[in-house]
Amino acid sequence: MYYEADEANSYHSPGLPVQEPCLSFWLQGTRSSTLLGHRTTESLPQATEVAIIGSGLSGVATAYFLFNGPNPPKSVVILEAREACDGATGRNGGYSSYKRALERHPQDNFNLTMDLIEKEDIECDFWKGDTLDTALDKSSAELRRKSYEEFKADGGPVDSIVMITDSDEAKRISRMRNAVLTAIFPGASLWPYKLVAHLLKLCIDKFGLNLQTTTPVTSVKPGTSSGWILETPRGNITAEKVVYATNAYTATLLPEFLGCIVPGQGQCAAIVPTKSFSGKGMLAHTCCYRFGDGNYDYLIQRPQDGIIILGGGKWNVERMKIAGETNDSMKQPEITEYLKGAMASHYEGWGTERPGEGYLYDWTGIMGYTRENIPFPSAYVNAGHCGHGKLSELLSSIWFNRLPLGMARIVSCSKGIATLIAGGSWEETKLPECYQPSAKRLNKENK
Repeated sequence: MYYEADEANSYHSPGLPVQEPCLSFWLQGTRSSTLLGHRTTESLPQATEVAIIGSGLSGVATAYFLFNGPNPPKSVVILEAREACDGATGRNGGYSSYKRALERHPQDNFNLTMDLIEKEDIECDFWKGDTLDTALDKSSAELRRKSYEEFKADGGPVDSIVMITDSDEAKRISRMRNAVLTAIFPGASLWPYKLVAHLLKLCIDKFGLNLQTTTPVTSVKPGTSSGWILETPRGNITAEKVVYATNAYTATLLPEFLGCIVPGQGQCAAIVPTKSFSGKGMLAHTCCYRFGDGNYDYLIQRPQDGIIILGGGKWNVERMKIAGETNDSMKQPEITEYLKGAMASHYEGWGTERPGEGYLYDWTGIMGYTRENIPFPSAYVNAGHCGHGKLSELLSSIWFNRLPLGMARIVSCSKGIATLIAGGSWEETKLPECYQPSAKRLNKENK
């Protein structure tokens, strides 16, 4: 879901992240982290070879691949406006991806992420299995059938996709009372903060990464002879190279991205399952379900504790309330009420919620949407990770472009950025050509 660039608030500067955001489920579980308030050095360094703005997965993965790649920089500083991993990465739905869908890049990213977790022995509740995309009405089902057939006819990789078009079977597999059609394909989930925190600590301890939290960058200006001057409330730092891992807030520092990367507020809830959805009755898949005029929710049920993470419900508020919104300290009450009752509304056999079951908590996060749902991983701008992408008009259907979360792309884009910073060519990044920034992509009139 892209918030159209011609909406008035798409051209307002996002500003800086608010300083008192709500806590997500993921962040509530990390209040003992030694990264809270972390500053590797008491004073802000005067200079660094590489400065990275933002400590979410984009920024931290870029630092990791820089240190582990050819020509590693002598110094890297990460500047974070709030606490480590306090933005979209620490607030999303827990990651859902697939090895083969609509383009090769999500598959490559999936494999790279899995390899990274295994190589560094990262405990982040990583789970690999299947995910469902379920249509809850005939119009949504027809769109999916048509999209799938077009993709298949175009030679798309469909061998890992199982289409269930019999409504009774779709109901049985999805456990959703109004299911008309469902598709099954590979997926995954994890605890995002734990992944980022592990990589941060590794880079600090092993490679000397300097992390400076609660240090917002207010402007970036050319240096007097070369490089860049980054201004912060704690003083200035000069850098030979700057990586903008700023996603929804990119246009604050780079106004040319106004209307190209548009902020949008999303909302997720943590839900304690009823007995019928616990133990042996737990959901076996991550899930997205669609209905009406582009409405969709997405969820995971965590194998480790059974907690359901459910996001969506945007259609319950006026579009302009969340399009362009950058305040993640507040929630939309209408969405909260919807998320409280969504499981009972959609899932057969949810049952009566006993005390302690059902809605636990919900929170908001700010995402960055691009016009084409394609990120900007070059020119050292690692941002716009808004979904699973569309590479042509054929692939621009709403079929697997299902979650407004960019974790299906971030790790490989970050590795590509590190390759460019180390002096490699665009071809060496192995990223799709359409990801490369261009004048055409920055042209707001190009829709």
